[in-house]
Amino acid sequence: MNKLNSTPFVKSILFILFYSLLSVSKIYSDNLQPNPLMKQETKWLVQALQQAHYNKVQIDELDSTAFIKSYLKKLDKQKLYFTEPEIKKFLEIYPKTLITFFKQGNLFPGFEIYNLYRKKSLDRIDWVLGKLKKGFVFDTNETYLTDREDLPWEKNFKDLDGVWIKLLKFEVLSETISGTDFNSSNSSYSSFKKLIPDSIEKVIKRYERWQKSILEFESTDVQEIYLSTLTQMFDPHTTFMNIKEKEKFDQTMNNELVGIGAVLEMIDGYCTIKELLPGGPAEASRGLDAQDKIIEVAQAEKDFVDVVDMKLSKIVDLIKGPKDTLVRLKVKPVSNPETTKVVRIIRDKIKLTSNLAKATVKKVINENEELNVGIIELRSFYGATGNGAKATDDVEELVGKLKNENVEGIILDLRRNGGGYLSEAVNLAGLFISRGPVVQVKSTDGKIRKKFDFNPKLVWDKPLIILVSRYSASASEIVAGALQNHRRAIIVGDKNTHGKGTVQSLLQMNLPFNYNSSNKKKSAAKITIQKYYLPSGQSTQIKGVIGDISMPSINHFLPIGESDLENALACDSIPAVNFRRPSKEFIYDEKTLASLRENSLKRQNELEEFQYLKENVERYKYKKNQTNVSLNYSKRIEQKLNDKEFDKGMSEKFEKLTDKAYPEKNIQLDIVDDQNTISRKVRGEKALDEHKIQNFSKPKSLDIRLHESCRIMAEWISLLKLKPLSQKDNSEVQGI
Repeated sequence: MNKLNSTPFVKSILFILFYSLLSVSKIYSDNLQPNPLMKQETKWLVQALQQAHYNKVQIDELDSTAFIKSYLKKLDKQKLYFTEPEIKKFLEIYPKTLITFFKQGNLFPGFEIYNLYRKKSLDRIDWVLGKLKKGFVFDTNETYLTDREDLPWEKNFKDLDGVWIKLLKFEVLSETISGTDFNSSNSSYSSFKKLIPDSIEKVIKRYERWQKSILEFESTDVQEIYLSTLTQMFDPHTTFMNIKEKEKFDQTMNNELVGIGAVLEMIDGYCTIKELLPGGPAEASRGLDAQDKIIEVAQAEKDFVDVVDMKLSKIVDLIKGPKDTLVRLKVKPVSNPETTKVVRIIRDKIKLTSNLAKATVKKVINENEELNVGIIELRSFYGATGNGAKATDDVEELVGKLKNENVEGIILDLRRNGGGYLSEAVNLAGLFISRGPVVQVKSTDGKIRKKFDFNPKLVWDKPLIILVSRYSASASEIVAGALQNHRRAIIVGDKNTHGKGTVQSLLQMNLPFNYNSSNKKKSAAKITIQKYYLPSGQSTQIKGVIGDISMPSINHFLPIGESDLENALACDSIPAVNFRRPSKEFIYDEKTLASLRENSLKRQNELEEFQYLKENVERYKYKKNQTNVSLNYSKRIEQKLNDKEFDKGMSEKFEKLTDKAYPEKNIQLDIVDDQNTISRKVRGEKALDEHKIQNFSKPKSLDIRLHESCRIMAEWISLLKLKPLSQKDNSEVQGI
């Protein structure tokens, strides 16, 4: 608790802070400062957190010292800029006024600390550039610790300089090793030294780009970091979004944006076209290709703006704009990089079909019997306003198309699905049960609301497997857990899912705080307001959904679960839902599940693809612990050769495994087919031959976990044909 009762004390602290900031301002007169809107946004956010968050924590209860530590961690996670005395000073001064400042909407501490960090970063880059030009030697027995997060802060700048010398040697050596194909670790040091200048030049350019990106950092970026530090003191999924971030969030959830229809990436300071979206304005212009470099951008007929080495997010902001407006791009074509050309594009609304649900049919062989298994991959539970796509509608469409392909079982692949709209999760689960509870939601007031599927319509009443990973989170866990509770689907994949059992609500900043009410664009906060529980009453928080059949996975050893996040809410349980299951609903019995699990485990112990997975896991565990890296050129070359040999062996093994992959063909949503047709017309290509579309073909690689899921499904189908499952279960069920 950090209450202040002494006004003179607050003034004295402000006096100290003001003059410490002034000393920095003398060196960098362009220090970043909060604007008036940020004060209103901060006051609104504090009230929203206190009133809406699930834990009902008041701002006075905030651990101010922990907050400052967390903010410093976001800025200097590897402890490369600040020293121990500076950290002590921060922790002595800032926590005393933090709560009062937040209540006032004052972001002064966040900006002062950031501006000092900014000065240190720019000073350090100048120092780095000087050191790099002098060069290094790499025939010593020094080592560098690549992960410094848990180390204490360095006591002084001399010690910090020593850390940086090793970091630079590590970067130059790594650049040299990775960029050269060595045949032996016995290369002479004299020949190795000849490679170093080019590597140093590349590292210099990297730091120069970083310098430019720091100078491009804006006040809204500081606000985002500082206020997100505040929200994450409540829980890891509560976040603040400024106007730009809110716009990006809406585009992601609605799968559409207004722009040119191109995926961009930064390569060596150039904004490079990674991909042209099918049917988009960029493709329609017929003037752009993948790997073209954008060097200047102009709005309509205005002057061009140089975008080389500009921050990618700023370039994207220049290229995006209102629908039906002109943007001109000056590019270096990949086909002739010595020249430039100007491409005129009219912006339009882009449907991001690459994020929509997609399906595949696989021909699976089980005991000399060939059968069709359908796979639906869903990467988010998206929804939309207006005429946008919804996950439930798209999955229902794909199920209908899979039925037309005579599939006998469906695998719903949620391995990369991090969640989405709760309503979509409930509706989608309802596609596979005739009626019944899907999820229970507990609010801040302690009330528990049960969400049911009341629609008796079933789009699929045959075997269903849900394929999951530790990346399957939130809405994915609701669907997987509910259908597991109903004994409607078998859960296959990682041992457990992510473990996010909380529900967030998006609250937009509103009046009276938003004094500029004419601006429709508003900042927002995504705040945890509820916890959800499965029909059984068990929370998925921390623990996730436990898989029925698991396989070896590196994910089990990665810090990617809810349990790895700071300030995660606790796991608990509530009473189960009592309900009567329809008498003819398709379910599996425990005997069938036990048989499928036993046979899968047997394959995992015997088949070479699982030995491949296990080798990869063991290799990862070994490499993960190798954080103290040699700065000796000979030892690093030897390490690279060992890694190369291992990778070559694993690549050869995987190549052989690919031959085992089942033939497949893709099934697409109508909207994707329509866009692809438009795309082909734009490119002047002929329509695809309908007969060729129907052909099965071998995939280019083997997805081992999906492959095993297909085998499990085929075996399940075969068991059903031998002995149909009992579907008589209309008794009242508790703890389903």
